[in-house]
Amino acid sequence: MKTYSKQKKFKKKKKQIQIDIVGTPVEGRDYIIGSCKYRNEKIGVDELDLIRDYAAVFGKGNNYYYYIFSKGGFTDGLLQAQERGEVRLITLEDLYK
Repeated sequence: MKTYSKQKKFKKKKKQIQIDIVGTPVEGRDYIIGSCKYRNEKIGVDELDLIRDYAAVFGKGNNYYYYIFSKGGFTDGLLQAQERGEVRLITLEDLYK
């Protein structure tokens, strides 16, 4: 009895992402990665996870500093992430201080 194996060939798909803010250094490999949300709803930790994933795809830096700008504010989980130093959160009100 003969057995046949079926192999599928997968092509790598290029993933297009949108990064709202990328701050590049003059020297070194530290980058600022940011997201801007002009919505009336609070932004949650999932947005931080998303820009971290984007930074991994971007893949050029040694250190990334994350910023999220939001019109509608932030969830408690994201505010806690800021307290741990994982992200800097900026509201629309902060921009006009």
